[in-house]
Amino acid sequence: MAANPTPTNDAVLLARCHDLIQGCEALEAEIGILQNTAAAMQAAWDAARAAMMEVGKIKSERGQRRKELRDRDREGEVVIGRCRLRLTAVFGAGFNTQWGAAGFPDQSTMVPEVFAKRLSLLSSLAGYLELKPEHESTDMAATAAICQASFEALSDARSAVNFNKSALRTAVVAKNKALKLLRQKMRGLIQELGILLADDDARWMRFGLKLPSRLPIPEPVEQVTLETTGEGKVFVQWSPAPHATRYRVQWRRMGAAEFINAATVPDPETLLPNLPSSEAIEVRVIAANKAGEAAPCPASVVIVR
Repeated sequence: MAANPTPTNDAVLLARCHDLIQGCEALEAEIGILQNTAAAMQAAWDAARAAMMEVGKIKSERGQRRKELRDRDREGEVVIGRCRLRLTAVFGAGFNTQWGAAGFPDQSTMVPEVFAKRLSLLSSLAGYLELKPEHESTDMAATAAICQASFEALSDARSAVNFNKSALRTAVVAKNKALKLLRQKMRGLIQELGILLADDDARWMRFGLKLPSRLPIPEPVEQVTLETTGEGKVFVQWSPAPHATRYRVQWRRMGAAEFINAATVPDPETLLPNLPSSEAIEVRVIAANKAGEAAPCPASVVIVR
């Protein structure tokens, strides 16, 4: 219903539906609400709120999981760097087949810049040093056990981030489904009230709703655009104002005290004829409906041709 639109903001939706639930608890027996009862609304509200809280919880965990992954990755880079220093003493500084056998990619002895290659190199170094214990150095913290532990910690941290992403996607889908159901319940209750209550029944307000018979006053038009078309005519155009059903267009000569009513139109444009040629005029628009008129928009100026 136009007087009581369904909120698009999730937090506002929860607040509005809470008011509806309280209204149902107080009046559903008196009014005769049968479909969208307080119990049905409460169940949908509880499910939506729980789903939103679950999304918030998983999002709050996301930052910690990402931090842990960055920390483990930096530790892995340190381990690779120590192994590189140790193996340089064994293989030499330049890349050769021994560096390749140890797992260094791209024919380089540098610590890889790509995460996946760093993870793979830690695993390769663990396997290589296990087979070649003579190339390990406990003093330099370059051992198979250290590489394996770093690989496992980094792999676990990556898995935790991926699990969090998957859990978040699942939770968002569940949240959207729960909120969609709550919106359906809200619209259903408002429609049911529309059958059970007259448009001017004050009990609408017990549900936190506006009386359908009470239209909101339109918002003001923001600004008008003026275009002279010759022969004393000016084309006037403006953006539609919320809740407006008609517009009153006024003009006056520059310096004149009062505006003149020129036209009342339903659409956001009109052509003003018979204007004084070669003179500057001001034009403004007032949005209106059955509830009343908005404040006039700022006047725009044009020289009539």
